[in-house]
Amino acid sequence: MNMTLANPAPNIARWLGAGALWGVVVAAALGLSVPARAQTGTLEQYLLAAAANSPAVGDLGYQLGMLGIDSAEVHARQRPQVDGTGQVLYAPSGAHWGYDPAITNGGLYAAMVGASVPLFAGNRLQSALDSVGVQNLVLRAVLQDTLLELGRRITEQYISAYADQRALQLAQERLRLMAVEDTVITRLTAHGIYQQTDVLGLRVNLHAQQITAAQAEAQLHKDLRLLYALCGIKETALTELAPPGLTPSAAFDPANTPRMQRYVADSLVNAVANRRVDLYYRAQLRAVGDAGLDAITIGDIPNRFGASAGLNLQVPIFDGGRRKLEHQRVALKEATRKGYRDFLSEQLLQRHALLMDAAVRADSLVADYRRQYAEEEQLINLYRVELGQALVRPTDLFLTLNDHARTADAMVQAEADRERTLNELIHLQ
Repeated sequence: MNMTLANPAPNIARWLGAGALWGVVVAAALGLSVPARAQTGTLEQYLLAAAANSPAVGDLGYQLGMLGIDSAEVHARQRPQVDGTGQVLYAPSGAHWGYDPAITNGGLYAAMVGASVPLFAGNRLQSALDSVGVQNLVLRAVLQDTLLELGRRITEQYISAYADQRALQLAQERLRLMAVEDTVITRLTAHGIYQQTDVLGLRVNLHAQQITAAQAEAQLHKDLRLLYALCGIKETALTELAPPGLTPSAAFDPANTPRMQRYVADSLVNAVANRRVDLYYRAQLRAVGDAGLDAITIGDIPNRFGASAGLNLQVPIFDGGRRKLEHQRVALKEATRKGYRDFLSEQLLQRHALLMDAAVRADSLVADYRRQYAEEEQLINLYRVELGQALVRPTDLFLTLNDHARTADAMVQAEADRERTLNELIHLQ
């Protein structure tokens, strides 16, 4: 199975944090390579490929990387800012034309280097760094949410493809069994024990099973190719799938879900916004200075080199009440955030309880179908023995095989439904 794994963001796993399910998956996806050819495809392989090939995941990884540059830029703004300026101006004039020399001085020749640096700006620096840090938390929550949804979709499609594979395998097993019985019944019919109609009946059932197997194979091709497309894999051949092996965590805390983490990040966004409003109304002091040339005539240039230094103080006095209004605006955002957070928390707990109940019921239903399937297999084996001894009619075996096929279909569907319930539990958000 050819999987091309790009390397969109080497640091995503570190941003997600250790111990997270998708942290492990993405770390492997972005740091390891998937084997070019595997006899059996696993769910983890497809999750790795999907995470590595997803443009949304790659874009979020790059955005997180850019935040490191933003943090460095915040520090750079607090260092001295130095720039140079230059100006040459000549204003000719005559007895009855030209600008008034009292305004233009006849010309201006200047070349200066100026510098300014903020003083006592630790609070502003920390506020700017906090803003970058909060953006980091928001992007991490978005990334985890994206990965969780991507994992849910890939797992859902994997379950469908694996169910197709199971249905095909069971249909092929029935075909092999009926092919053996065809030989037995044909031989006994040649000895006059069974009638020709028994052979024809078996062939009709055998043909029906062939159609069922062909349909299952076509559906498997379709779902596998859709799985490849979702994962960004260029593959056309059938790959045997391993069982999904989904195991949800026994404990569930809504606060750990990505969407709840997003609300936590939004709370910090509001807190930073409040501090930024207060900082705006604090006095700002900057040290300024310059050095260079400033002259009005060319002849004065050698004698007009100098320097200056000073302090620049800015003190807000009155803004018409905007500070209070800004705090009210942030307070409304915070109240709205809490309302959404509390509602989502309650919804997650209810959905988790419903899914856990559905998982228990699904386990019981799967166990019932597997027990029935095993009992029918025992009955079929008895019929095969007695059929070879001409103790039963072939039609009895045909009816049992048909019932067995229906049980197999129901069992595969029940197993897939159970895996889908576990998938929703694992990716609950």
